[in-house]
Amino acid sequence: MQNLGRKISVAIFIALAILVALAFYADAPRLFSALAAFQWQWIPLALVATLANYFLRFIRWHYYLGVVGVTNVPPRDSLLIFLSGFSLTMTPGKLGELLKSFLLKARYATPISQSASIVIAERLTDVLGMVLLAAIGLGVYPLGVSALAAILIATIIFIVIVQRRAWAERLLDASARLPIIARFIPLARNLYASAFLLLRFKPLTIAIGLSMLAWFGECVTLLIVLLGIGLAPTLLLLLQATFIYAAASLFGAASMLPGGLGATEGGLAFLLEQIVAVTREGAVAATLIVRFVTLWFAVLLGLIAVIGLRVPALALQPTRD
Repeated sequence: MQNLGRKISVAIFIALAILVALAFYADAPRLFSALAAFQWQWIPLALVATLANYFLRFIRWHYYLGVVGVTNVPPRDSLLIFLSGFSLTMTPGKLGELLKSFLLKARYATPISQSASIVIAERLTDVLGMVLLAAIGLGVYPLGVSALAAILIATIIFIVIVQRRAWAERLLDASARLPIIARFIPLARNLYASAFLLLRFKPLTIAIGLSMLAWFGECVTLLIVLLGIGLAPTLLLLLQATFIYAAASLFGAASMLPGGLGATEGGLAFLLEQIVAVTREGAVAATLIVRFVTLWFAVLLGLIAVIGLRVPALALQPTRD
């Protein structure tokens, strides 16, 4: 738990530094005026859209547990374990969400190697869902087409390789003959077995569909925040919000920074200025609000879930599977 507190403290420090940088970029007095003028009555609706994202991703998580054969986790505990992963959102590449695997092992003796592949599959389907959402706006805003295509192709290649079981088995057999790597091969085989199940056509299709719907919820969150700064609700604004949120989130994920801090905020503010043509202070104000409603709200829920599970700190320490 000490490590958890330290990571959150570092993330808060980085966030404060980004806040100061954005305040200078937007001219602090103008930014504060934009925040003061925001119609805060929109926030509850924005939180509902964000919660829809979390709920759909939980459905995917619980479905994935069944796919890999983990059927002894009741929905309540499954939900708390899922939300607990948000407490470590502020880790590079969201690797802190492996906390879910440690919690499953601590409470239900589920091998970490059996559930860890779920975290990988979640990230893959998140990326695919975001790419497809961003593609919705490419016809109107042909920005970053090559980058989106590269991400999509790389992800598809990875999935195809995982589904080539004979290739994977030969690679694992060859690696088992290497002294340094050999001791990790049993763990690698378990991880691969789960990944193979998760990335078959049916589970993959269901997961991508849930991912698209879930992340569209947070695109709607951005739309609601834009309404709060005074923009009129139009279909065009929804398309703009979808493209901007998806593209900025992909940029943040690619940066591998904790929670995409800095990269996501920069992408949101820049694209809002360029595409929606809001003022600089309006773009930064909308960015700060939407990140509070999505990122920091998730961290808060994650911390509450960890407390609700009442798992001893020693149970959260990494162990050999």
